[in-house]
Amino acid sequence: MQQIRLISVAFDTEIAPHETAAFRGAVIEKVGYERELYHNHNNDPEAERLYHYRYPLVQYKRQRRRPAILFIDEGVNEAQHFFSNPDWQLNFAGRNYQASVADLRVKQYKLGVCDRPRYYTLRRWAALNQSNFERFLALGSEEEQKAFLERMLVGHILGFGKGVGHRYEKRVEARVLDILRQRSIPMGGVRMLTFDIRFEANVMLPAQIGLGKGAARGFGILSYWNPDKEQNPTI
Repeated sequence: MQQIRLISVAFDTEIAPHETAAFRGAVIEKVGYERELYHNHNNDPEAERLYHYRYPLVQYKRQRRRPAILFIDEGVNEAQHFFSNPDWQLNFAGRNYQASVADLRVKQYKLGVCDRPRYYTLRRWAALNQSNFERFLALGSEEEQKAFLERMLVGHILGFGKGVGHRYEKRVEARVLDILRQRSIPMGGVRMLTFDIRFEANVMLPAQIGLGKGAARGFGILSYWNPDKEQNPTI
């Protein structure tokens, strides 16, 4: 089984949910736009595409109301370009903030297919693009909608695997157990339908990674869920 590295860094201030994008922009400006993994824009002026359509290996999140960055695998090597900067002042959301680390965790995770299902939650999962959004709305029952979302979910899990260079040795399967919430949230100047769900899958996935559209900006955050416990994490 493949192992990947993760560094999770949370800072000692509080931000509102809508300030995550501004925090991301401040970090990108601090490290420099030449560091493409921080923003996924294509810096090649002759490139046909403006963006790298790949899984984001540097992700910006809000954890316990604090701004946080998650560096994944190859993205871990990029962490030094932030922490080696002697000036940690960030300018975002109309304020100057002298960044100070409140929590830093370095971990390794195994990837692969399991014999028994693992249980997860996804928070603010942007599962649908414009074309399959119309198809989703046309479905007549909740079971049909769950089956549709399951196909999207498997695709996003495979996209994560590809992004970290992992090829699953067996078929990836996922089953949506509960759709806890649907809500429309602004993302990139438009409103996106997002889902809070519980699901099971036959793969090992690291907590805190993002899945789906907007994974680099705090959407689709994964966490573990234990269905055998009476009190489970709330979304």
